[in-house]
Amino acid sequence: MKIGFTCGVFDLFHAGHVLMLQECKNNCDYLIVALNKAENISETINPGKKKPIFNIEERVTIMKACRYVDEVLTYNSEDDLLEILKTKNIAIRFLGEDYKDKKITGSELKIQIFYTDRSHGLSTSHYRFRAGL
Repeated sequence: MKIGFTCGVFDLFHAGHVLMLQECKNNCDYLIVALNKAENISETINPGKKKPIFNIEERVTIMKACRYVDEVLTYNSEDDLLEILKTKNIAIRFLGEDYKDKKITGSELKIQIFYTDRSHGLSTSHYRFRAGL
């Protein structure tokens, strides 16, 4: 069984998230999604990143309802993320194309990286802008 993995905040769950998770599931047998609790996100520390509107319990409930997702985990830090990557027997990790030239947690592990297509232009930032948030 090929275990796939992706992670993120996944706030304001939207069509772009669904398309990405569908692409992930099409490339693995079992998909694990780890949600960043995002307790320390602020625009001061993370320019361009906003504190989530939905709390972690709400985001877990929403993610568990997505038919492409087999397991939902949460994490609070890059150390937590690395521990998940080391212990879950992950064969393939899914990242957005915007991560191609960035340093990623767990890059030293022998996990295949698959960059998902984001050409649809649907992002949380896009929806926040449309909603005036």
